[in-house]
Amino acid sequence: MFFARFLTTHRAWTSALLPLLIAAGCSDDTTAGPPSPSLTTIDVSVATTQMEVGQEATATARGRDRYGVSVDIGPVAWTSRHPEVALINPGTGAMLAIAPGTTEIIATVDGKSGQRTITVARAPAIRVNEVQPRGVSNTGWVELVNTTSSAVDLAGWALIDANFFGPVYTFPPNTVIAPGDRLVIDDTGLPFALDAADDVHLFSRFGVLVDGASWVAQAARTRSRCPDGTGEFRDTPTPTKGTSNACP
Repeated sequence: MFFARFLTTHRAWTSALLPLLIAAGCSDDTTAGPPSPSLTTIDVSVATTQMEVGQEATATARGRDRYGVSVDIGPVAWTSRHPEVALINPGTGAMLAIAPGTTEIIATVDGKSGQRTITVARAPAIRVNEVQPRGVSNTGWVELVNTTSSAVDLAGWALIDANFFGPVYTFPPNTVIAPGDRLVIDDTGLPFALDAADDVHLFSRFGVLVDGASWVAQAARTRSRCPDGTGEFRDTPTPTKGTSNACP
């Protein structure tokens, strides 16, 4: 009787444990890791979205998964929706502002795209307003006027004369012209002279020509814009250094 009861109990335990033992024997000790993150969106970044004609910048791209976590991405293909406004190198993301307007800089990776809107504007309208070439006094000067409604810092801007390959005058930091105000530069402070027949050219800090003046003979007195700040250059009878032009 005892043996029969033991055998029955043993068989019951064996029947209950056998599936567990089989499952344990067949299990893999390697734990499956989480699935690899997949690219869902692309973020495009630039140092500034407001650029000036001639300005250079570089766009960068970052990939994110559906949870917003950064993921590694392959090579980026860059395009500009309006390359006449801003060009972009398709492989490096290097940009160059070409003309006023708005464009979208687009980054594409594995069929996913992201973009950033870029606005391009011209340099502030600083004008060459009056020029006194060197005469009997053997000195000359050039007057600039700020025709905008905002103060403009000319730091990094440049003046050159008719010799484009000659010396360049670069405006120092904090050379600020208030709205409607004037700045006079004596040619004793320039690396070139304002000769009887000469040019003077004003370039923005990004190397873009903003304004200029030219003359083929010594003016009787000065060469001035008429109307003041906006018109064509004329010989004017009275020098008005630092003040409104004496237009006839």
